[in-house]
Amino acid sequence: MKKSIIISLCLLAAAGCSRPSATISGCIAGGEQAKITLMHQGATTQRLLDTLRADAGGCFRYVIKQAGKAFEPMFVSLAVDDRAVATLLVEGGEQVRITADRNRYPYTVEGSEGSSLLLLLNNDLYASSQRFDSLMALVTAAQQRQGNAGIPEALNMALGDVYVKQYRAAVTFLIRHPSSLACVAALNQSLPNGLPVFSRPDDAIRIKLVYDSLSVRYPRSEYVLALRDKYEERFNEMQLLSKMEIAPETGFIDIKIPNTKAEPVALSSLKGQVILVYFWTSTDKAQLMYNNELRELYEQYSPKGFTIYQVALDTDKALWAKAVTEQGLPWTNVCDGYGTASSVVRAYAVKSLPVGCLIDRDGDIVAAGLTNDAIAKKVAELCR
Repeated sequence: MKKSIIISLCLLAAAGCSRPSATISGCIAGGEQAKITLMHQGATTQRLLDTLRADAGGCFRYVIKQAGKAFEPMFVSLAVDDRAVATLLVEGGEQVRITADRNRYPYTVEGSEGSSLLLLLNNDLYASSQRFDSLMALVTAAQQRQGNAGIPEALNMALGDVYVKQYRAAVTFLIRHPSSLACVAALNQSLPNGLPVFSRPDDAIRIKLVYDSLSVRYPRSEYVLALRDKYEERFNEMQLLSKMEIAPETGFIDIKIPNTKAEPVALSSLKGQVILVYFWTSTDKAQLMYNNELRELYEQYSPKGFTIYQVALDTDKALWAKAVTEQGLPWTNVCDGYGTASSVVRAYAVKSLPVGCLIDRDGDIVAAGLTNDAIAKKVAELCR
């Protein structure tokens, strides 16, 4: 009797100490003794899970363990000698097995429904990206022949066709698999030029539908919670566009975009000052250098009520924030991460970068489409 009690207690202790887990294993052609890197791709950050060494046959095995009572599904990227090979969607208890070639795409995956759906989704995006890159090569060649005279109409239409087909494929995926977390990956797809596939403000409706479906099954998932934030942001963009349609001819359209601390800053919060709304990209060295001239302008006229609301039309917010921090820019700097697909592009009729517009102390736009050369003169006129 005593022995039975001891055995029962041991089993209970073992059960109490067990942690929810999933297993990833596989073989990589050309990956003999290669370094295998597994990264947890979170909703906003990524984290190293582990680095291991493949055996002489290019095979490996790794067990993911999580704290808590339940395993939260997670996206995991796999790299071989720092070369991206696959992305998986792993759920608790799964025995995921991958077969891949370190030098070629695609791969095959078994034992994980989410990873199989993710592969299906990525195959569509890969084909679209290959087509897009091929067309962009033709665009570059045509511009070189014609002296950078813009994109030929036929190629421009072909590029648009690639986007439309990828958008339709992604929408079809959302409709067919509404309860899969792979929908999160679908909503975050981008083409090689950084253009998000779901870039339109009215995509807020699709994002909300996916969120409503996934929140029932995965209420604590970081990816689902991020979808809620994404929906709210897009919904605000829809409201902005609605306001734009009925905005008076005088006055400015208010916009509210996150700063480097992820805190939304409204343009209207600066009202009462002379405001330079300046659109730019931190990926251009010439525009980064012009910030030095803006600094001189700011230091000269900020005591007279001048300020800057600088909007970066970038898709890589981390690189943008790094540039702003390194340059120590003292005025308001914001970026929503949508690049040229941002709703502010339409709201302020931005056709090229860099460009600025000036708002006077009464809140009226008094100059628009300003190039760098014209900004200093207009600021001087308004800050007399």
